[in-house]
Amino acid sequence: MALGGGLGFTNKKVMNECLLSKWIFKLERGDTNICLDLLRKKYLGSHEVKSSCQRGLKHAVNDGKKTRFWHDVWLGECPLRISFSNFFEMYHQQNCSVHQALGTGEVDLKFRRNFAGMEEIEWEGLLRRVEDVVISHSPDSVTWALERSGLFTTSSLYRELQFPGVTNRYMMDIWEACH
Repeated sequence: MALGGGLGFTNKKVMNECLLSKWIFKLERGDTNICLDLLRKKYLGSHEVKSSCQRGLKHAVNDGKKTRFWHDVWLGECPLRISFSNFFEMYHQQNCSVHQALGTGEVDLKFRRNFAGMEEIEWEGLLRRVEDVVISHSPDSVTWALERSGLFTTSSLYRELQFPGVTNRYMMDIWEACH
């Protein structure tokens, strides 16, 4: 499968991000070896490659300690900071984990102000989304949402970075038939 656009040339900057993201995916998944330990120390801070990798990560919450409540995709198809952007803006600890927000068995979210009007209805919607979440003792896990197999591929991230949100299945079928 060709990865480029137009004339088929690969965007080297984006491809490098994709290749490094493969290592970050392994780090997020919890794999260990000396090379991964070195990369963990260097790249798991705030780095643009990590944000590229985040685009395809889907978190399965168990203990909730490695999954960020607002920023990670764990409940639905997008982060809660997008689905409930008003609440995200009002929340004190925007980087809290699922464990911090739900680990006591109750919803423990403290906002800067009280809700009014439509916000109360949206709050009920957020409560309904998290009511069935069960926190356990095993660690959270991640899968790759851009592939049916759940495994990371550089080509799927490359497609996402080069053509975000655009998939023309008809043209892809024609392209595949020609090769």
